[in-house]
Amino acid sequence: MGSNYLNPRQMAQTDQKKRILFDKFSNQLLILKEKNIILNDFEYDKPYLCPICLREFSERHLTPLLKENHLTLEDAPPDSLGGSRIALTCKECNNTCGHTIDWHLTEAIHYRDSQAFYKGSVHPGKIAVDGKYVTVELTAEGNGVLKAYHRIAKNNPTVLEKFIFGLKNKTIGPILNFERPAPKFLKERVNYAIVKTNYIITFSKFGYIFLLNPIYNDIRSQLLNPTQVIYPYSPFVENQFSSQDIGTKYITTQGLESILNIMAFRTKYSETIVSASLNLPHLTIEQLGTRIDQAKVGNVLHGEFSRYDDSIDLFNDFNEIEKIRRWINTRQ
Repeated sequence: MGSNYLNPRQMAQTDQKKRILFDKFSNQLLILKEKNIILNDFEYDKPYLCPICLREFSERHLTPLLKENHLTLEDAPPDSLGGSRIALTCKECNNTCGHTIDWHLTEAIHYRDSQAFYKGSVHPGKIAVDGKYVTVELTAEGNGVLKAYHRIAKNNPTVLEKFIFGLKNKTIGPILNFERPAPKFLKERVNYAIVKTNYIITFSKFGYIFLLNPIYNDIRSQLLNPTQVIYPYSPFVENQFSSQDIGTKYITTQGLESILNIMAFRTKYSETIVSASLNLPHLTIEQLGTRIDQAKVGNVLHGEFSRYDDSIDLFNDFNEIEKIRRWINTRQ
């Protein structure tokens, strides 16, 4: 098993990354407060709001605290699927979402990989032998060749011996039924994990410009309460876009105006491209979902797209912030 220990250099890099992100988002909060765009009263001179629970934190919370919640780096997509640290969330939200939501997305992608038998991949399961089973690990050798490895400690010796004898004497085969373990992920939590990734990516691009609107409270509540059904999952489209399209776009088609994030979930063997839309404050997610479904032909979303410009500064330049606000306000 890997270790969570960080050497001094890694710790310094982590601290620096956290500081950069804290200053970036906190600075925007203060600009929005100064311009009366948000009316929050802050406890700290330099505030940061966790994008999931909206609790306020200060610079002091950049350092892990023994008995107090603190700020942690947030990966979107999850680190296990090739994501990047693009925001800060509090430790409580990070841990809760990681264990109860993100894990299900990772498991779903890995389960899909396991069905493809990529070269070098290992697949635990069992093979039926006269109503009983031999536990094996199949290793994909490539070109359709699979090798089965067994462990004596994990099998009934009599059944295993009979299985090996049958293979050698060709009384078993040539077709064997391999049964893989049942998937452990929950589909609805896979959806919530995509919603979370979509939300965090949007936050990383726009900060607090519009995401403090109460219309997004259902997203935040859903992420913190995955056993409940609070938020209908965001409109997703898979396989329409390619690796070259990864990033953030605006959907500018009249009636469909929204944020579109094209995301890659990467494993050792595969890359899954999924796009997810996030409604602007003038539309509920149900309204946007209905309109997007109507705009699809098959599973392809047709519309007008404009790419997010990474060169603009939405965290220090108020003129650029105002352009986004005007675009949103004209939709009201």
